[in-house]
Amino acid sequence: MILTLNNPKEIYNFYNYINWPTIRALFILLLLTTAIKMSNFFDILAIKFITIFKNEKTLALFFIILTSILAMFLTNDITLFIVVPITLSISHVIKNDITKIIIFEAISANVGSLLTPIGNPQNLYLFREWHISFMDFINIMMPIFLIKFLILLLFAIIIFPLKKIEIKRINNNTIQLFLFIISFLFFIAFIVELNLNFVRYLTPIIIISFLFIKKEVLLEMDWFLILTFVLMFIDFNIIADINIVKNFINSFNLDFFNVMNISVILSQFISNVPAAIFMTQFSNNYEAIAYGSNIAGSGFILASLANIIAMRMLNDNKAYLTFHKFSLPYFFTSYGVILFLFFDNCKIRSY
Repeated sequence: MILTLNNPKEIYNFYNYINWPTIRALFILLLLTTAIKMSNFFDILAIKFITIFKNEKTLALFFIILTSILAMFLTNDITLFIVVPITLSISHVIKNDITKIIIFEAISANVGSLLTPIGNPQNLYLFREWHISFMDFINIMMPIFLIKFLILLLFAIIIFPLKKIEIKRINNNTIQLFLFIISFLFFIAFIVELNLNFVRYLTPIIIISFLFIKKEVLLEMDWFLILTFVLMFIDFNIIADINIVKNFINSFNLDFFNVMNISVILSQFISNVPAAIFMTQFSNNYEAIAYGSNIAGSGFILASLANIIAMRMLNDNKAYLTFHKFSLPYFFTSYGVILFLFFDNCKIRSY
């Protein structure tokens, strides 16, 4: 926003810079996932399951797989707001250390969320710009999802020990079944309407419904994330119009391979959501941007907001170093495999 001081007239362009259909879809997605979180459904589900697992390896694999699946539909950020508190609660139930599990949950959230248009904010934005179907998006992202997911499972199998789970006690929460059912039905309707591009008609219905059902959902949802996304649209439209920036980015041959790699590298410094928004100012190669911004999320902690969320909830300064101990080897391994398998394909693909 400071950039407007040199050109105050830019303020009049702010409204046009914001992608309002994406903001509207993000608002509904956050509202519904917050309601599902508040229903306590997944808290109870996870607590029920820990009595089944006999060792840290199986417990870690359960949470990794659960996190990936939830992130496909609830976004990586919201999934971690559900799964990490559950894991922290479990740390009071079992004697085992859960730091590594939470780190792998953060990585897993980034992996699972890359598969669907509603898995993370950058996918939602790219999907709206791309004008393809829900299933087409999944089909395009499936190859890198499978590679990253299978490598993640392999890392977990190697890293987590067969140490026995020692249970101290089980806490019981109460599920708000009506809230979960209503939220789930609205969620299905949201996915259908998103594919048909009718989200604007569903928005007022959902808002009014929650005002009567449980208005606290509107207070608890992540309004800061929506505001952040609005500011990203404004800031990166302005930055992309700066001559020195335009000349630098345009100095590259913006084919599929370069767009993907620039998205990966840029994400490590400014996070993958702003990196995706920024790159669309220079290329409509949405597939390359989607690949790059999603591959990047499991690298440095700044590469994805989900990483920061998980580490902040863990509230252990030493965990930041431990995070990179696992995230960077995983990032370079999965990225290397993707480049090896798709390098020739990437070189010839351009739009």
